[in-house]
Amino acid sequence: MSQPAYLHLVLGGSAGGCLRAAVATCGLTGRVHVFDDDLSHGPLNDKQARAAYFEVLFQNYGQLPDDPVPSLADFDSLSAHLSQDITPEVCIWAGENASERTFLEMACHGLRLFEGSVTRVGTTGLKSLPYIGPQTPALLASLFDQREAIDPITRAALSSDFLRLQDSGATLRKWEAGKIVDVSEDYYDGLLLACCQKDWVSASRVVGTAMGRCDQHNLLGDVFLSGRLQHLIAENAIEASGPQTSLRDYNVRRQ
Repeated sequence: MSQPAYLHLVLGGSAGGCLRAAVATCGLTGRVHVFDDDLSHGPLNDKQARAAYFEVLFQNYGQLPDDPVPSLADFDSLSAHLSQDITPEVCIWAGENASERTFLEMACHGLRLFEGSVTRVGTTGLKSLPYIGPQTPALLASLFDQREAIDPITRAALSSDFLRLQDSGATLRKWEAGKIVDVSEDYYDGLLLACCQKDWVSASRVVGTAMGRCDQHNLLGDVFLSGRLQHLIAENAIEASGPQTSLRDYNVRRQ
């Protein structure tokens, strides 16, 4: 008897690699589809606007990837992945954090017409950080047996939550009190300023320090923080020295 044709949806290259390793070595079955993105920031209402947002962030971070924002387009063609074979169940892998919870809501919106079962892994059982990526393949494989069903009513509610995020036009989201809320673009500027010193220090060190001080449900990426550092430089809150074409090439200090 053939095994069920599960389709696993997961956010981020690291999480996708761990999940594929679980399929290859730990007995997890099904196909893995990876959306390589960070949904904690950036507009959600338009693919072109999202691409433009990331192009600005990468101007002073370093080389722009070939396609830094694939997720919005990928969900448009989700039905094509489901038509490859009979797929009785789609499992969404998403922990309790800003990026992956947004992914859960987006996935439920993309699956609003799917007639099969939709399940989720990530509400409980994750070790250390509540993200899929840091987990071991063996743990992920074991958690699949404890997955929870997302019934049609819950799926519709999560889809509505995504539409609310999409329509708000906000570019920064935060996990707070069990849900995703919009916050202002400058919400974490104080964190960056606190990581700057009066003496010159490399911009990459400031960003790395800020990343290490994030709370576990709202981890910030270096691309986002690099963009906010540039904003603080433009506002003369931080002084910069050296070519600002790459995060590793210049130093900063508090004014």
